Amino acid sequence: MLSVANFIMRGPKQAFIATLILSILTVWIAPLGVLVGAIIALVTLRVSVQEGFKVLLVAMVSVLAVTSYYAGSMLPGWVAVFEYMLPIWLLSWVLRQTDSLALSLSLNMLMVGLAVIGFHWLVGDPVNWWQQVFKDYLLPVFEQSGTAYPQQMLESITEVATLLLAMFVVVLWFSIILLGRWWQSRLYAPGQFQADFYDIRLPKNIAFLAVIVALLGLFTQVMLIQDLSSVLMAGLMFQGLAVAHHSANKRQLNGFWLGGLYVLLFLFPQTILILATIGLIDTWVDIRNRWSQS
Repeated sequence: MLSVANFIMRGPKQAFIATLILSILTVWIAPLGVLVGAIIALVTLRVSVQEGFKVLLVAMVSVLAVTSYYAGSMLPGWVAVFEYMLPIWLLSWVLRQTDSLALSLSLNMLMVGLAVIGFHWLVGDPVNWWQQVFKDYLLPVFEQSGTAYPQQMLESITEVATLLLAMFVVVLWFSIILLGRWWQSRLYAPGQFQADFYDIRLPKNIAFLAVIVALLGLFTQVMLIQDLSSVLMAGLMFQGLAVAHHSANKRQLNGFWLGGLYVLLFLFPQTILILATIGLIDTWVDIRNRWSQS
């Protein structure tokens, strides 16, 4: 992937070509949108906000035009724009101005949190909304394949669909920002990414909000509270990961320890809660500074 960064930083023409090709391919291979977002982030961080916006426009026009031509609708294209492109440019802009991954992550959480609140306000009952979506789009697929429609399983999924989607978006957007920052560090400032990542520490007001939302979640069954808690948990997870990486580096632990942590994170969702708790504690205790002094 670093070869992609090398190519696009040779000049504006190369950046536009790479963005155009990857944006078109994203219509059929959605994960390539991560690279499109990372290109937008790198150009914004390294060159300028204006050049990053030009790359963003190339990506947007390409995706919208191709999806409109092949799908007969721009809706899938707009999904890609908001999933991989526009928010990444905004977050990169903040990171360029503040030079703080923590503030970029804070804006990420704020944007997703507001989107969750807006979604609840628009649809009223998210569970019924997701059930209707599944019936409209998944039920015909099961009927055509002659497979029984797993109604009970899907009804259980609809209860946590908004929560999982919100958490996924926080992780996706910030992971793309991290990729763009890593490219920038490898090409122009070796070692800077590690220092920036180790320094992730969310503001204390976010920690206070996380505690309040967690307490409300214990005593109420309001779905909006549960969904917002996932946004806070995903953000604090990155702070917990920063603590884990910092401690592994300070104690010179084998890389397999961190590899094992990511395996656990992938296999057991409860690991997210553990890392978020570590991040929450670090906000007040400053674990990294204490270990550095010891």
